[in-house]
Amino acid sequence: MPDTLSTPKGAVFLSYASQDAEAARRICEALRAARVEVWFDQSEIRGGDAWDQSIRRQIKECALFMPIISAHTQERAEGYFRLEWHLAEQRSLLIAKGRPFIVPVNVDRTDDQGALVPDAFLAVQWTKLPGGETPPAFCERVKKLLAGPPSEAGRQAPAMANPSWPRPARASRTWIFPAVAGVITCLALVIWQPWRKGEKSTQAVQVASSVSEARQLVAKVWEQLNKTELGPEELGIADGFCKRAAELEPANAEAWAAWSQVDSWYIYHSFDTSIGRRDAARSCAARALKLAPSSYEARLAQACYLVRGATAGTGQGEVSTFAPEANRLLHQLLGEKPDEPRALFALGILERNLGHVDQARAEFSRLANNPQFSATAWSELAWIEYQTGSWSAVEMPLARSLAIQPFWGNLFLKVFISLLWRGDIASAKAAMDELPATVLQTDIGVTIANAVFTWQRKPDDWLRFSNSLGRDWVQSNGSVFGPIAAYNGIAHQMAGRNEAARIEWQTALKLVEHRLADQPSDADLLYLKGKLLAYLGDYAESEKALNLSAEFSGRQPYLFDLRIAEGQLDAAMDILESRRPRTAAELRLNPFYDPLRNTSRFKALLARAEADPNRSPQAPKGNTATVSQPASRN
Repeated sequence: MPDTLSTPKGAVFLSYASQDAEAARRICEALRAARVEVWFDQSEIRGGDAWDQSIRRQIKECALFMPIISAHTQERAEGYFRLEWHLAEQRSLLIAKGRPFIVPVNVDRTDDQGALVPDAFLAVQWTKLPGGETPPAFCERVKKLLAGPPSEAGRQAPAMANPSWPRPARASRTWIFPAVAGVITCLALVIWQPWRKGEKSTQAVQVASSVSEARQLVAKVWEQLNKTELGPEELGIADGFCKRAAELEPANAEAWAAWSQVDSWYIYHSFDTSIGRRDAARSCAARALKLAPSSYEARLAQACYLVRGATAGTGQGEVSTFAPEANRLLHQLLGEKPDEPRALFALGILERNLGHVDQARAEFSRLANNPQFSATAWSELAWIEYQTGSWSAVEMPLARSLAIQPFWGNLFLKVFISLLWRGDIASAKAAMDELPATVLQTDIGVTIANAVFTWQRKPDDWLRFSNSLGRDWVQSNGSVFGPIAAYNGIAHQMAGRNEAARIEWQTALKLVEHRLADQPSDADLLYLKGKLLAYLGDYAESEKALNLSAEFSGRQPYLFDLRIAEGQLDAAMDILESRRPRTAAELRLNPFYDPLRNTSRFKALLARAEADPNRSPQAPKGNTATVSQPASRN
């Protein structure tokens, strides 16, 4: 298997369904024998950020994209190869007309009529290589396409043919003039120098062409951003469009504004919360404002950065720091365009984050009147009720959102409501299974998967999932945060593999301590250290770390995991009873409460929750799976 992180540029990218691996291997071997560089991934486990980013980079940098089309691809409505095909088609939009890029290969009798392929694949000629048998003539053709300038890739036009460039006028047939007229013409040419005007005209047309293309790309960005199901795939496509638009027209404020919006969405949805992404969101908005201070799009980008990019994952104090400027901008923008959905959404998020629940409801209710954004608006209204603990009030707006369009935002909430309110584990798993694979691989998606597999009490399913992630840390504003090894340890402990659990926790502790070396006062990292030390039986050091975490965060120490590990069940119950009331479903089904389950205090707590209409639905209970005791942590 080649190194996916170091494949040279200029290579051919082979994209195929797993069932066509043998045919793909034959094509790869034939091309390599002809000294053609080929990117050919033979890994059985596909997934994880590093792997996914490598794939995207290879598609972005390869010279030719070679999709292998077959009956197997026809049969599969879903598959990672379809994401590869989509990314290739999007890149083809950015490549000059006539430049070869997509070279489809058919390895069986699949007809292009009715083929389940992107439109770009149908615009070029397919090559039939039955079973992957690759003749030398095909290899030579590929080498010629790579050598360029091309003339035959999929019946494409010559590389220099570009309708946006000015074409030379045909030579006139009236070339015979009197000598005097010729002299006059020559003198006029010397004086007027029309060729210089022609140069300026050509340059003007070329500039206008790039401007027009940049604007078209910005429009394509918003086609992606305005999708209800906006996820990593759509953001990746939009990111590429923004980069190209900014390259074509660096002074286009709307291109930089759109790019800031893309970055802010990455941050808000916890797809990428890195410092680099935050800096990009800030700097792109600032550049847009500098280029066009009065631009609606530039001001909107700045407001959305302050709401979604600058404060995501932070406390209410940080939100309050940016709130006045964001509030001013958003009300100014809505004064100019009262029903602008992007501004309404941002204002609703701002009000919600500030704890202004009624105002947030009002903004999202206005947004719900817009058919294009109604599914999103009803989903956000449901999330407001979820975040305020109004469990029974979640179901109506959630149902309305799902009825309009199921997408990952409302499906996430359906998972949580199914688990925490209804206690319906099967429904939660079904909702998780509807999530796109690219979303489930994100940090927030990992939160969902961990909750479902844990409550299902299927630790090995979690371990198979976590092993496919291709990274060792998850950074989410959900319940899962930190080294994946920490959660792998819990899974092994649940399965009774105590030594395997200890090894995972030791690995996780090293990762946490490595980060603490650079951030010694990080309260979240100290909390993780304290939990891991408790799991490993070092109770004294665990309590020190947890108390230090509380000092830096300004909150009361949370010692529940430590007291459970120590076997101090009464102390653990003291903590549980003093915290936010748990729903009946969570108390009944969450495995983390298993050590307390047989105590009289826990049974009484569960009985109170079952009788409380704010903590238990009045409808018959859903899943009442038998609860078993976990293996000891010792």
